[in-house]
Amino acid sequence: MTLLDRLVFKILNKDWAKKLIALNNLQTTTLMYGDQVRLHIAESAKLNNALFNVASGDIKVEEFVFFGHNVSLLTGTHDYRKVNEGRQQSVPETGGDIVIQQGVWLASNVTIIGPSVIGRNSVVAAGSVVIGNIPENVIVAGNPAKIIKNIEIGV
Repeated sequence: MTLLDRLVFKILNKDWAKKLIALNNLQTTTLMYGDQVRLHIAESAKLNNALFNVASGDIKVEEFVFFGHNVSLLTGTHDYRKVNEGRQQSVPETGGDIVIQQGVWLASNVTIIGPSVIGRNSVVAAGSVVIGNIPENVIVAGNPAKIIKNIEIGV
């Protein structure tokens, strides 16, 4: 091992260097806003660094669902007819439920706005915004997301 190799190894084994390296790697910590009892996630789901907002409803993520990075599931909303503090504080407690059914793939940077059900085995393309229900076995894309293709399962 050269002197340079030993020096780099010594630096990289410092606690501060390990933290810096971890910060620069893809994060897999999910973020949550609201009461945790409103979030229901199957053990087989892969979430990466998703954001879950359960302010205005429950979120259910079923078996074998997987997310790309930076996926946001938002049940919360505000009353747009109000202004200032009134708008900030007017958050309904119900009505925005989101269900992600079995086998769904939500690609990176997808936003789901409740109420919404994403049907079994469907794919939501990267960067899409979903503002309603999506049937099963389809690919959707865009803002707002629209069906672009049916999926033939088992082909």
